[in-house]
Amino acid sequence: MARGDEAVADGRAEQGSLGAAFDPRRQIQRDPFNELVVFVVSAAGACLLVPVLLLIVGALITGELSLPLFVALSVVLELGLIFLHARPAMRLREMAAWALLWGFATAVLGAAFWELVYASVLT
Repeated sequence: MARGDEAVADGRAEQGSLGAAFDPRRQIQRDPFNELVVFVVSAAGACLLVPVLLLIVGALITGELSLPLFVALSVVLELGLIFLHARPAMRLREMAAWALLWGFATAVLGAAFWELVYASVLT
């Protein structure tokens, strides 16, 4: 029986490279495709997912958050998504670089979102 047949017989389907890029249990493959996927997903989280999530929470539960609190929560949530869910197996040097890059980017994008959308929607 071939390797692919064994995987199907066990009930496990082989993942494509896109599926593997989103699976945090798999080892990080050092190829340009996976690095680009992680970069794009991190950027989408920083500029869309986290601020919109905080907007929904603010609208339904907490009311308007101050700018510093909104930015701090944005950074904490984004770094949590990256390190706890998306890529928990990074090396220490990579973690530091991603934390600096996405911490700063998320802070800037969070402040822009708060100024352009959040404050006008919730006031």
